[in-house]
Amino acid sequence: MPLTQLWLVAALVSPPTQFLALAHGGDIGSAPRAEMDSLLDDARGALARGRPWQASLLMAPVLADSAQRSPAAVFLAATAASQWGGWPEVARLLDGEPWLDSLFEGRGRLMLARSALEQRQDSMALYHALAAHPGSESVAAGERLFFLATAYDRLDARDSAAAKYQQAAEQLPLIGDWLRIRAAAVTDDSMARARLFGTIVNQLALARIPWSEAAANHRTGNLARAAAQYHTLGARLTALRLRLTMSPDSGPRATVRQDLLALVNGRSGASEAREAIALLDSVFAPLSPDEELIVARAAGQSGMGARAAGGYAKAFAADLGTSEDRFGYGSALARQGRHADAASQFNLVRGPLAGSAAYLRARSLVRDGQLSEGRAALVEIGRKFPRDTTAAASALFLLGDLVSDDRADRKARDFYRRSALGYPTSRFAAPARFRAAMIELLTGKAATAAREFDYLAKRYPKSDEAVASLYWAGRAWAAAADSAAARSRWEKLLAEDQVSYYSSLAARRLGRPAWTPAPAADSFVSVPEVDSAVARAALLSRLGLLAEARREYERLSATTDTSSERLLAVANAFRSQGLASQAIQLARRALARGAPSDARTYRLLYPVVLEDALLAAASEQRLDPSFVAALIRQESMFNPAATSPVGARGLMQVMPELGGRLARSLEYPVWDPVLLYQPDVSLQLGSYHLQELSGRYVQPVHILAAYNAGASRVERWSRRVGVDDPEVFAERIPFAETRGYVRAIQRNQEIYRTLYSWSSEQL
Repeated sequence: MPLTQLWLVAALVSPPTQFLALAHGGDIGSAPRAEMDSLLDDARGALARGRPWQASLLMAPVLADSAQRSPAAVFLAATAASQWGGWPEVARLLDGEPWLDSLFEGRGRLMLARSALEQRQDSMALYHALAAHPGSESVAAGERLFFLATAYDRLDARDSAAAKYQQAAEQLPLIGDWLRIRAAAVTDDSMARARLFGTIVNQLALARIPWSEAAANHRTGNLARAAAQYHTLGARLTALRLRLTMSPDSGPRATVRQDLLALVNGRSGASEAREAIALLDSVFAPLSPDEELIVARAAGQSGMGARAAGGYAKAFAADLGTSEDRFGYGSALARQGRHADAASQFNLVRGPLAGSAAYLRARSLVRDGQLSEGRAALVEIGRKFPRDTTAAASALFLLGDLVSDDRADRKARDFYRRSALGYPTSRFAAPARFRAAMIELLTGKAATAAREFDYLAKRYPKSDEAVASLYWAGRAWAAAADSAAARSRWEKLLAEDQVSYYSSLAARRLGRPAWTPAPAADSFVSVPEVDSAVARAALLSRLGLLAEARREYERLSATTDTSSERLLAVANAFRSQGLASQAIQLARRALARGAPSDARTYRLLYPVVLEDALLAAASEQRLDPSFVAALIRQESMFNPAATSPVGARGLMQVMPELGGRLARSLEYPVWDPVLLYQPDVSLQLGSYHLQELSGRYVQPVHILAAYNAGASRVERWSRRVGVDDPEVFAERIPFAETRGYVRAIQRNQEIYRTLYSWSSEQL
């Protein structure tokens, strides 16, 4: 989970109750309770249920009406904005309000201090934190001290920062050790640091002492020692940055440059490589052609397609690079959608990669819209590279897919058969056999299809198509009027696997109910250390100490106690904090360790975050909530901070551009892409988009395929033979990811229906 979003989850699941109490009107000084109308009550209720964006929407008309715009309304709206990450909106609402220091026990000032810190306005944060005078409640006092310490820290007032961190630790003993670690990092005197370290007992905080020492040396100007410490700790890039700071002369900087290049060229992780490349470009540009080649190779492996393409272009312009680099150049261009340019580069590849390059060239031509040229290139691969199993099998398989789009299924079957029979060890052998058998079934040769499905299940028992083949063998035997053979295949499937998509279909064919877990109440063993760790992480997240919160959660995830009951208890703790994806992972481990396959375990495997918001969004768009929940589990595993490689965000993985369009349609009063990480926003926008697709398509398989791959592809796939049958449509989706997506969500939906009692009255 990205650190910038971790705080959001904790705030959403358990919004600070004192905010709600203060905004309710009982503690607002002279503001009478009668001023609070039903909209404010509804907004408070939305906050209490973890739906801050809904609260913002409810407050918008109140704030727009000068007769209703009371201090309580503004404070409530600011509280809501703070909980969905709208820190500029918090500042807009609160800055300059005359009641900041007289109402709500100074919480308005604290929100302004946090808002300023989030926006890197450190002097303003210090001003607001100094002006805040929260009541006697220790958490509020501790927050003020922490915000003061953070502002002093960023402004390099180290003595003041250390003192405030230590005072905050006294007010917030639950996270005191983490705050003392921070105090030590801004303490100049090594003996004073040692005394602070001696008071720490939290094992995770103890492990951060060497990092705190390095940070202290950095802050006090002992850069050489700090750089050495960071290097020892494995923070090589931080060490190199410090060495750059210490090296104004060209000689030492040249050494740093070489070390940076070695880091880029080594086996560093993708994130470290990206940062190292950015540092090279910012400090040492322009790079030499040799250096550009090193950077291009690393950038390609780290997902920096544009940077890789630029580096390769400069290297090849200087007559550098190998045929393997030419392959990398073509791959980088293809990832950017520059398919014609990619095809040109793949055409220049020679040597061992020539076959694979020829296939990728043909595919790039197809994606560029040059269909006839692409198909001709695919046919040519079989002639030029008949012994290249990967290239030749891939080419024949893609040719089968392309002619299937033209409804030329007999020709497609020929290509699939040639791929499977000619290259039986290829990864395409099993799927090619499956598609060939499916065509046989759809063109009226059911008995032949049945035998081919049976053979596939036996020949490739560990392939992804083995279970599918068993189910479709049953359907083919049924079409061939051999009901006994059909039933035997479906019975075998149910005996081997009761939980899969295909077992659900087989049960339906046999006239039986789909498998459901045995009833069981959500009762878990008490694990006090888990409860305390969750409480620490929640408070750390609330204060914005995201790295520390992540470490607390990671230690829980990595528990070495492998008893199934403890694993389930930890999973339940994660679920209670809205961290459903971690709960799913731990529940899987528990199931593997012998946890019962009952409803208690399966509610952890198939959780729901913000059930109230999900039901509301589903009802508003006239959708089955189990359908929405099933989609979310597949899209994000209920992780509200999920971000896909292409930039889709949140529970329902909405792209920012689409989110903006949907928000305009729904007349959002405020729009910020960060809202896509807000669960009730993602639920509302994603459900609205699902309803748009529902107006276009009748079958759920078409809706799901369009949600995942786009409507234009669904239109193309809908022209294939036999796809009026939803089960056939799912199987004839050529994209493996989308095909698996559609199948998984349909099975998820059945499981959600059995686990949660969502009656029509709730909708």
